[in-house]
Amino acid sequence: MSSEILQEDGSHQVDVQTSSPIGPQSSEFLSDIRWTTSIRFILLGVFCLLVFSIWVFFGRWPDPQPSSPPWKPDAIVALGGGTNERNREVVKLHRMYPEIPIVVSGDSGTIVAFLDWELVPKSLVHHENEATNTLENARFTQPIFDSLKARRVLIVTDWYHTPRALATFRHEQPKREFAVSFETRTGQLTKSQKCSQRHERLAAVWYLFRYGVRSF
Repeated sequence: MSSEILQEDGSHQVDVQTSSPIGPQSSEFLSDIRWTTSIRFILLGVFCLLVFSIWVFFGRWPDPQPSSPPWKPDAIVALGGGTNERNREVVKLHRMYPEIPIVVSGDSGTIVAFLDWELVPKSLVHHENEATNTLENARFTQPIFDSLKARRVLIVTDWYHTPRALATFRHEQPKREFAVSFETRTGQLTKSQKCSQRHERLAAVWYLFRYGVRSF
């Protein structure tokens, strides 16, 4: 900061003043604030990580309740990569809707072979074998549903997979109606089923942040 001083002879003298630097006490105070803020963020992060870990390892989601299909489907899609429960469920649905086409997605041939063994007409079975995950199931089946003119589709998968499967198909194909069908679990969860639940909780979080698919 500068100011002008009027001399006796009428001339002007510029007096230059500079602001004094922050004192040691002020600098130490700012440092304490930064340190306190950092500690708070670290503690908040640790707390969130702890809550997330408890939810992943001990949470009960997903635990869907069985219900009847809300409408007669135009097509049934069986998702590959699961257990024999999917095979039994899709055959049960075929007996309920014997004329409805069945799309098998992401299967190496297990479900298709099971349908053939159960004498499901091959003319009803459409096999999409490129999908490797749930998102690709939803994306790669869309052209098949278009060709079948299917507006309402029933998804067959394992019980623990139903929330993410349903949310993903609705996200990728918003103009269609989707519902899920699964074989109801009985009794206490096995170790394998508990592991599958944990995997689904992690996968649901990944799908939320990676693809914007909200499963819960």
